[in-house]
Amino acid sequence: QRAQYAMDYNDTTREPNWVSWDLTSNDVGSSGRSNFIVDTELPAGFYQVQTTDYSGSGYDRGHMCPSGDRTRSIPDNSATFLMTNFVPQLAANNQGPWNDFENYCRTLASQGNEIYIITGPNGTIGTIAAGRVAVPAVTWKVVLVLPNGTNDLSRVTRATRAFGIIVPNQPPISSNAWRTYRVTVDQVENLTGYNFFSNIPKITQELIERKRDKQ
Repeated sequence: QRAQYAMDYNDTTREPNWVSWDLTSNDVGSSGRSNFIVDTELPAGFYQVQTTDYSGSGYDRGHMCPSGDRTRSIPDNSATFLMTNFVPQLAANNQGPWNDFENYCRTLASQGNEIYIITGPNGTIGTIAAGRVAVPAVTWKVVLVLPNGTNDLSRVTRATRAFGIIVPNQPPISSNAWRTYRVTVDQVENLTGYNFFSNIPKITQELIERKRDKQ
């Protein structure tokens, strides 16, 4: 649990199972991008992924909580560059629909919205770093979009936008077309086994999680 995001980390895959954070326009500033950082706060005995472990692998160091969502201050941005916040991501994924969707979420935030975001990898198609770090088959993300305000839970209605993306981490990948990979929250739950947005009253939760987003 950090000020910038919450994470469930996996010492078998050496990457997060999921990362969760809240995004508003207040999180976006002018800090710039930090350098990659070894996470020395892992429990004793966990392998600490090195900044060079991705070198020559053919995969990007793919942010889960994006650098661009945490530019209010240098400490906030630095937290996104801890090696525990990355998965091996194909460039066509990371620099294509994944990046496009990150930008779209920041646009929503700039329009007066607060966005709850949960993201992570799923499946394994290989490893890098001499077998130390798993390469996911897909990366997924779910978002819940609310107008800015207080008492977040009370602002969720049956009209609230909630949807996700599931992007393959191997070719072919459509460049910059995040809507190609848009899915319902239910579909991401079926993939991962997680129950997202579980504090929302059950009837409302079920309705918004099965609804197909068209915007």
